[in-house]
Amino acid sequence: MQGGPVRFVVACLWLAGLFPAGCELNRQKEQIDASPQELAEMLAVLTPKGFKIHGSPTWFTPENLYELIDGRAEFYLAYDMVGMCFVRFATGPDSAVFINVSIYDMATPTNAFGVFCAERAPNSTKLKLGRDAYHSAADYYIWKGQYYVQIVAPDVSVELQQVTGDLAGKLTDSLHDSNEPVWGLTALPKANLVPYSVRYYLVDAMALDFMRNTYTARYKRGETEVTVFLSRRDSVESARAAAAKFSEHANLYGDEADRLTVDGIELLSCDMGGIYDIMFQKGRLVAGVIEVEDQNTAVQAAIDLSRQLRPE
Repeated sequence: MQGGPVRFVVACLWLAGLFPAGCELNRQKEQIDASPQELAEMLAVLTPKGFKIHGSPTWFTPENLYELIDGRAEFYLAYDMVGMCFVRFATGPDSAVFINVSIYDMATPTNAFGVFCAERAPNSTKLKLGRDAYHSAADYYIWKGQYYVQIVAPDVSVELQQVTGDLAGKLTDSLHDSNEPVWGLTALPKANLVPYSVRYYLVDAMALDFMRNTYTARYKRGETEVTVFLSRRDSVESARAAAAKFSEHANLYGDEADRLTVDGIELLSCDMGGIYDIMFQKGRLVAGVIEVEDQNTAVQAAIDLSRQLRPE
């Protein structure tokens, strides 16, 4: 990568404290859009005081990720993971005090958001790192640009929490962010959105193999919550095809699928055995609500969603 070694040296000097505070430079420009080798070198520079790298940083590809996380690799591969850089910091060769760091390159900020939000732990503490982050005890989880970072330590002592917290901050500062927006976070309505409820699925949203590039989110409607979905297709024709498959699925697995027109909005109402899915198409968008117990509530929620979505 052109200019990579220069940026890496500058980043190393800054992290080591060799540039004075008044000579911090433009940190956005000096962040590393990292190759596997640069990620490994960056992690070596960030080795916490009192720790050493156990073995060496390892780059895992889609073909061999299972060697490290067998049984979980398919989750990341479903979001088109490019690769993952892994390192273990330890206080000694056989020490029980260690820190595992995993940097997943997910190719796009949208894919990185998908894995980050899917793994967000309930009741975790939100942090101002990257685009979003949280931690639980000494474990840190960070989304920045196309990267998803996990920093995991078995020890929950205050001392180790301070070490991993410092590492999380420095590592986040060193990773590049293209600032490419995540479309669904802008397109989904903000009013009454349940915090941290947005999820992104590159494939197989709602366990439907024809639903790609789909967001789900929960919204408050009085005393209840409603789950909406929103998918942007490549073309109007593709959206029509997805809507047709949704109808086929409802007729095959549901009790009844009816076409309704309410206030000029065409809806497909699916009785899925006592709960209702409502779907509509709007240009390239396929959207609606799922698993709502009351049909009237489901229909009204779908209408409200349609009115708030801008055509694509």
